[in-house]
Amino acid sequence: MRAYSLADIPSLARFRGTLRLDVPDSIVLRPPELIDLPAALPIVRRDRPMFVATLEGEPVGLIRFSPRRPDGRWVVSAVATSTGVYSPEPVWDALLHHGVRTAGLRGVRRLFARVPAGHPLIDAMRESGWIPYARETVFRAERLIPRARAPRALRLQEPADTWAIHQLYAASVPRQIQEIEALTSHVWHMDTPRRSRRGVRQTGYLLDEAGSLGGYARYTRGPRAGMIDAVVNPGDGERFGALLDGISAVPARNQPIYCALRAYLLDVREELTERGFVEIGEQELLIRYTTAAIRIPAADPVHFPVELRPALPRRVPTFLESQPKDGAV
Repeated sequence: MRAYSLADIPSLARFRGTLRLDVPDSIVLRPPELIDLPAALPIVRRDRPMFVATLEGEPVGLIRFSPRRPDGRWVVSAVATSTGVYSPEPVWDALLHHGVRTAGLRGVRRLFARVPAGHPLIDAMRESGWIPYARETVFRAERLIPRARAPRALRLQEPADTWAIHQLYAASVPRQIQEIEALTSHVWHMDTPRRSRRGVRQTGYLLDEAGSLGGYARYTRGPRAGMIDAVVNPGDGERFGALLDGISAVPARNQPIYCALRAYLLDVREELTERGFVEIGEQELLIRYTTAAIRIPAADPVHFPVELRPALPRRVPTFLESQPKDGAV
């Protein structure tokens, strides 16, 4: 196992077993090709971790991680193997083990992955200590079709809305998932309604209803595709649909739009299908902690043989004895 380098680029062009993970974020935020020239440069390699597995000097596997702000957690975005007729599972295991170990040495506490449901990689990850904690369904639309005009309560996100969005997240997402993902309010912070980074633009929309936040959605538009992340209460399809209608009013490029719904939000799926979205698949969400479990050894008593001796006579300290009668000290 070693870090990705410029010498690996010709070999990666022949790889056939490439599995794209972390959909739709990996489609919108990262280039689709595994040949990533900046990741091979020592200057920026730390911010774009990629590792290669070799056998007799030839690359047989590659894994790519995407660090995420604000805490620097790693997300597996792609895995590729070239093992011919042999099973790729030993290569997957070596790649995952090396990635987790490297992340732990760099101070990363949590690693995440989103893998297509039913893929053999899930079993390999479970054996390596990865834990599934949720499932989501991915939808795709070639064009977002609005059903109604955007409501008046819809407005753009402002920097002061960060805490209110986090409170809505805490009230609408199951507690167990909140503890696993450990998201802070920094995830929702945006300095301006729009920001640009590496050709990616993000816009936040809020449903401001009499001073309270009814729903939130973030529309991320990349060079090749866009995606929608929404925070609404389960079963609140009306507000979710209003957010989608507001996003549809934004001038969009001729590119597809993705949206992933967790299992606890699937009751609002009709709002997506009525606006041109089609279900394209399901994926498992997994987490891997880099901290090692500390096992406390059992305290078994040890018996030492003791030789019994006659009891010593009881003695009294001299300072407790009576003073001499002649007055001598």
